[in-house]
Amino acid sequence: MSDKVFNDIWNRAKHIASPYMPKEHAELLYRTTLQNPGTIVEIGSWHGRSSVILGSAVKSSGKGHLYCFDHWNLIEGAECIMSQDIWKIWNDHIAEWQLQEVVTPGRAYSQKAVEQWPADKTINLLFIDGWHEYLESGPLIIPAGDIKEYGIEGWLKDGKMIPPHKHQPSFDRGAKVDFDVWAPKIETGGILVMHDLNPDFPGVLKVWQEDIEPSNEWTIIYNENNIGVAQKSK
Repeated sequence: MSDKVFNDIWNRAKHIASPYMPKEHAELLYRTTLQNPGTIVEIGSWHGRSSVILGSAVKSSGKGHLYCFDHWNLIEGAECIMSQDIWKIWNDHIAEWQLQEVVTPGRAYSQKAVEQWPADKTINLLFIDGWHEYLESGPLIIPAGDIKEYGIEGWLKDGKMIPPHKHQPSFDRGAKVDFDVWAPKIETGGILVMHDLNPDFPGVLKVWQEDIEPSNEWTIIYNENNIGVAQKSK
């Protein structure tokens, strides 16, 4: 892959909102996917900057498929309505990049998403960039700051709009959940990429330090600049 090919992709992708996906991370994702084509799974997609990077690599390789899983604000029977429709935004980006044939979305959070996955289907590359806490359970209470920042109007449930505090779904969430339910799906020799390995997101870092670094199941290929790549050795 020439630098020009990736730079052209990046010059388009950088305009998709994603505060924690700089060029260096995007290039690592792109090159790693090209080197490990096949079944690619992304946990956490948001507006789709990483999705189009991964999808472009799959398309360029000429083989494989990308599956993107994100709740896109649809949780336990209600949709969180905010000032932007992130589900539509993601789909619009996939269409704009003409990636529909190589990218399939699954609108569900991690444990629900894995229930959609065929039991005998292995993964060549897994990219975890979902809920950044280590492990949370119990009711989801949206902080007042988030309500203001994202322009959250409330929850749309059964065709009716209700205030944010009237719907507080309970489910397990966090980087530990993402790792525990999806990493076993990676085939031997397959690749795990974990994003945001830094003190700002101690939950993600804790998973890496406890489940990857001391384990003989994983061989660390790269761990710099807040992103980690490991190969499943057995």
